Amino acid sequence: MKTSAQFVLVPLACLALLVSACTAADDSTDSTSDAVSSATDSEVAALFADGALTSDAITVDCTLSNGSESTCYQFEVASLSSAVDTEGPFCPETTTDEGGIWVWDGDEPGLYALDEDFWALMESQGFEFADADGDITIVDPAGGTPSSSTTENSCLQATPDDSYHLQVLIPTTPELLDEVTDLSVISQIGLAFDGVTIFGDAPSVLDTGGLPALDACGGHIDPSGYYHWHFGAESIQSILDDAGANVTCAIEQDNEAPVALAYDGYVIYGSEEDGAVPTDLDECGGHVSDTEEFGEVYHYHLSTDASNLPLCRVGATAEVTLSSPDGDNVALPNGTAGGGGGAPGDGGPPDGEAPDQGN
Repeated sequence: MKTSAQFVLVPLACLALLVSACTAADDSTDSTSDAVSSATDSEVAALFADGALTSDAITVDCTLSNGSESTCYQFEVASLSSAVDTEGPFCPETTTDEGGIWVWDGDEPGLYALDEDFWALMESQGFEFADADGDITIVDPAGGTPSSSTTENSCLQATPDDSYHLQVLIPTTPELLDEVTDLSVISQIGLAFDGVTIFGDAPSVLDTGGLPALDACGGHIDPSGYYHWHFGAESIQSILDDAGANVTCAIEQDNEAPVALAYDGYVIYGSEEDGAVPTDLDECGGHVSDTEEFGEVYHYHLSTDASNLPLCRVGATAEVTLSSPDGDNVALPNGTAGGGGGAPGDGGPPDGEAPDQGN
């Protein structure tokens, strides 16, 4: 499997030195904010894996969800990132074949490998994903065949489509909201540094009857054909191991690495800091602490639960966070198909203003 851990380190190290030098001269929050905002688009792009971005990152004018006129980073990525393996496995053909994973929320909830024991558990709870011969009913949720008219008692596996791009807007300077925003099922979380967009929990089988299988790293193909995450992949293996799920995520695991930009502009890091899980995180999984990349700033952490994503968002997002410039028929949750873009400008990585920890 291709990995998402090959960050471009030289420009990123320069950015860390820039922040340290400026904040040493003045320890105030304003100074930290000014220092971080003086970085360039190329330094932000340096956080991304080789090949994750399909064009240069630029800064454009944008309107945020709180009505503020601001500037945003504009990132363009492929529908199927070249930085990760997007080919599964997802749904196994039979109950004994290798499959992906699923977070089950019915009786005996937990994270499971899609193996023979899991399908037996489903059968014991009244689901009929497999026939008498052990063959799994696999359905493409985008349709196209008579069997896809219903997804009940089916393992869902969409057809990939590499013919278009996705465009992401993320504020260059985060703006805090008075109240946090809950991140529920299929909420937009952010953009991983491997060029894959991240969503909240996948729909529950108990609600839909169909099981949209994930691969061993926590991603799958959307019905519109693009690959996306439902986990922070770089911290997933310890969760799989704790759950007894006998699968391996081939992405290099680093529980302390920066893994994504949340859609409000704050960085998401792995589940640990200085070798341990932080104990001072707010309700969204974030806190202010010293980071190698940006100095002392607010940032989120992945959790050690399944799924391991932040549960809420503290800042404003762009009015349209996700779009496709060349995929007019692509359905994007809370986003739009087509459009995107804007005028290039200057900008830098997210500032370090701390949100109210009580919100």
